[in-house]
Amino acid sequence: MFSEGWNYRKFLCAVYHIFFMVIRRYTLFWPLQYYYYYSVGLPDIPGLNGWVNYDEKAGTFAEYPGYHIELLDELAYRAGFSWRNSYGVINPYLDSDFKPNATTNELLVWTVNAYDFSFSGWDHSIERMQLGVDFPMGFADSSTILITRNSAADDNDFNFFSFLQPFDWTVWVSILVTIIFTGLVYRWVSKTYSIGQSTMQPRDENVHGKVPGVNIFYAALTATGHMEFSPVTYGERILVLSLCFWSLVIAATYTANLASVMISKNQSIYPATSISEAQYRGISVCVTKGLAVATKLKEAYPNANIVEIEGFTSMYDHLLANKCGLVADTVSRFEVSKLNGTLNPDCALEWVGRAVDISSSGPANIVDAGVYCTSLVGHIFEYYLKDMQHDGFLENAFERYVSSVTTHTCPEEAETSPDADESFKLTMVDMGGIFLCHGIACVLGLLVSFMQRYWGKRTIYRDSRMHVSERIGVSDIQKEDEVVDMGNGIMTARQIGSGGY
Repeated sequence: MFSEGWNYRKFLCAVYHIFFMVIRRYTLFWPLQYYYYYSVGLPDIPGLNGWVNYDEKAGTFAEYPGYHIELLDELAYRAGFSWRNSYGVINPYLDSDFKPNATTNELLVWTVNAYDFSFSGWDHSIERMQLGVDFPMGFADSSTILITRNSAADDNDFNFFSFLQPFDWTVWVSILVTIIFTGLVYRWVSKTYSIGQSTMQPRDENVHGKVPGVNIFYAALTATGHMEFSPVTYGERILVLSLCFWSLVIAATYTANLASVMISKNQSIYPATSISEAQYRGISVCVTKGLAVATKLKEAYPNANIVEIEGFTSMYDHLLANKCGLVADTVSRFEVSKLNGTLNPDCALEWVGRAVDISSSGPANIVDAGVYCTSLVGHIFEYYLKDMQHDGFLENAFERYVSSVTTHTCPEEAETSPDADESFKLTMVDMGGIFLCHGIACVLGLLVSFMQRYWGKRTIYRDSRMHVSERIGVSDIQKEDEVVDMGNGIMTARQIGSGGY
């Protein structure tokens, strides 16, 4: 266990009672402004660079003291207290006063019992609260997230059939069947009305009738946007109009989805996007041993393959070596890790899915309202940390911290939602409607062709009868005229023979 007997806490009960009984009516935070120096424990966890930049040999802080020190100095300035004469930089892995296998929770409990407060990125958790630790407002986002390497498909591989990617194979088969079917239907429609060929506009019989498969070829050509049909009958016109509209929709959809596929060639491939999926698929999730993230995940997902790794940076090393499928960490720590040239040399680290939980991290103190009355420190911190958040100091300080530890930069990603739609192959569920409409039009064209053939037969039959009747009527008149002419000739001959006239 940690060394016993270390206690640097101040006795605040007198001030605590005065504060709540009298002075709070006039100035709410007078106690810290006019009391002693306050002791603070500053854990320096290996791997979390930039939190506390302390030089052990010089016994002082660097020019940029660190993220936590900058926040603590601002907090002390606003609250009116001092801490620089009474602090301890604690490295549990190097200090011989601590047991070698001490957990993070044990370090936290020891620190808040030995000092007035501990200023670090302590993750808030129910387990730690049950140990008697109080957490004022946090200054960092410690929501648990999943991180993995973005394993995109190799774009340099030659894919001969990449032009087929916009449509599913079922759609391509349906397109081929539709072209063949439409060519055959057009042939049937053309031959259906052949009996009425004399009343129709002349057609090139050598092209449309005698060349094998020419209608199928014309249907395929129409699918590319070039229409070579010369429809004459109503059925043919309906069929060709439907085919042209079908081709328009197919071509437009293919072009749009092809562009989407080509632009989105670097689609990310993730082993899992949630702890539930990782648990179901047996994907290993690496966490830093002893941190709150590991405890929360093991309690919430007892059947998940949670692998605890000693040391903060070691879990990222395991991920780079493909020994872990995922890494579980906090949002704020990941914002720093992804800009670390050692942990993320190829900018492949990526946050996947949604946050497992929503939490924050920050300072901590012991719950004590009657012995040393240290709980007063937490109340005061709560107010001033919210004030620092309100005026943007916390955000600006975090940006300065990230800039101080960045060893390389990665290109900014496009701002897309985690649930954003990815390019996908269109199936018959998406495209079936246009095929159905074209099929209905083909049936309609056949029906119209049959009706036109029926009415054409009736018209030809009626016209032929009228023509026959007219021919019969003309012959009779001619015969009557010939009889009359013959009679007139005989009468004239007789008159001449008898000496008349």
